[in-house]
Amino acid sequence: MSNCHTILPPIEVPAKQSGYELQPGQTLDDRFFITETVARGGMATIFKATDLLNKQDVALKVPLMQFESSLAFYSRFAREEKIGLLLNHPYILKCIPVENRSRPYIVSEYLRGNTLAQLLKKVRALPEKDAIGLASRVCEALTHMHGHGVVHRDLKPHNIFICFDGTIRILDFGIAKATGKHFPFIGFTPAIGTPEYMAPEQVRRKSGDGRTDIYTLGAILYEMVTGALPFASENGDPYVAMDARITGDPEAPRKLNRDLSEQLEEIILHAMERQPSKRYPTAVAMKEDLDHPGAVQLTGRCQRLLKPAPWKRHWKNGLLIGLVLTAIVIGLVQLILLIMRRGP
Repeated sequence: MSNCHTILPPIEVPAKQSGYELQPGQTLDDRFFITETVARGGMATIFKATDLLNKQDVALKVPLMQFESSLAFYSRFAREEKIGLLLNHPYILKCIPVENRSRPYIVSEYLRGNTLAQLLKKVRALPEKDAIGLASRVCEALTHMHGHGVVHRDLKPHNIFICFDGTIRILDFGIAKATGKHFPFIGFTPAIGTPEYMAPEQVRRKSGDGRTDIYTLGAILYEMVTGALPFASENGDPYVAMDARITGDPEAPRKLNRDLSEQLEEIILHAMERQPSKRYPTAVAMKEDLDHPGAVQLTGRCQRLLKPAPWKRHWKNGLLIGLVLTAIVIGLVQLILLIMRRGP
């Protein structure tokens, strides 16, 4: 049994109506005895359960009934499980295959610990050494993912779980991009990420590649060592932050934390270059610098940062319209593909 408190951030899903919402004390498919509710979101519930086949604790991610008949949510949920079963790495949440299910749900290892988001609520900034070590382990997970054609696209502190034994798990592949014959509908999802951590290409509604995850890890590392988001607006408007990362760069990390080394600042800014071609080409390259910060060459990135252009309110309307139109087009494409797949 893994030594962690898990929890795949809730997502949406579909299937045949089961007729009831699950509750602790019930047994699902004569195999999983539900012992407690761990988290409940707007689209799914996470339960702790005992697998009666081997008496081990597991986590069940079960969609709420109103989403069980949604084809769009089902496609996302099924893809998340398929990616989870494809990946096999100690720093990625392990999914458990299940046959003959009466309703859609995902079974995974049950973890004990806390998310990075929970940790950052308790401490404003992590010690540099700890932050570097954590980011290095995330790079290991990204290397495995990218090597299997998977781009997470929604890395954030909520999706990085720190177990009590010191290991980590990457969670929630709900909007991940995957390539290969087993993922025919890759990339078709109206969700594009979390505004505070999105890469510039995601704001521009492009699917991105492995360098998209590298940008996001840079943003997470920025927050870990400064205690602040890279592009925080005064009123917390996410659209301001989204526009800022397109038109400019974040404030130099050492302006917020003078105790940071110049080498770590260089690593963060290298990962957060607006142009993907200027970022670390791979997670392996970023991990190399994280593991040997003393060998990092200073290039003066902190002196070439461009201040974001002033936010104009009417841009928000344009961005909203663009996002809505994109979601509509993607939904239509999904519907057509599903109809073609099922046949007349």
